[in-house]
Amino acid sequence: MIYLLKYKHAFLRLQLYFLLILFFCTGGLSAIILAPAYKGFFAPRAKLADLRLSAIWRHTYRIMWRSISQKNYRDLYPQKLTDPPMFSNAAQMTIKPSWQAAGGAPNNCDGCQNTCCHQINCPLIGADGRCIAYGSIYFGYLFCGQYPSNQGQCDLYDCPKWEVKNSDK
Repeated sequence: MIYLLKYKHAFLRLQLYFLLILFFCTGGLSAIILAPAYKGFFAPRAKLADLRLSAIWRHTYRIMWRSISQKNYRDLYPQKLTDPPMFSNAAQMTIKPSWQAAGGAPNNCDGCQNTCCHQINCPLIGADGRCIAYGSIYFGYLFCGQYPSNQGQCDLYDCPKWEVKNSDK
């Protein structure tokens, strides 16, 4: 049974990689032609009107170039083909005692300008300031669900909320 689960994760990740490679090989035209598939993988709960295609196009190329050209950035997001999706960093990270959440809600990062998505100007942030990709295959299997899961990611974005569990202070 565990092998079937690993194959499922590998299959989903390979589908995601295929869509990304197709996107690059077609200059982004595949996202228009196969819009339902891309929407299903990247933002299934979003409305098509909420997706700013030109911003997503630019952002995708910028992040992929960073991932390809900067080994130190790639190393911050280690993942195996068979790794399960990640939607929580609770196993590796803990909230710093000094964290002052906006509105007193410790379980979110609303209002913090040091979040990864704010710093990279992610086009998948909705008008309400929330991630429209949250819970998607993309979110769980690539960068978003992996943030933050190590000290290097916290250092890169100067994160004031998270710290590695059992870290030496």
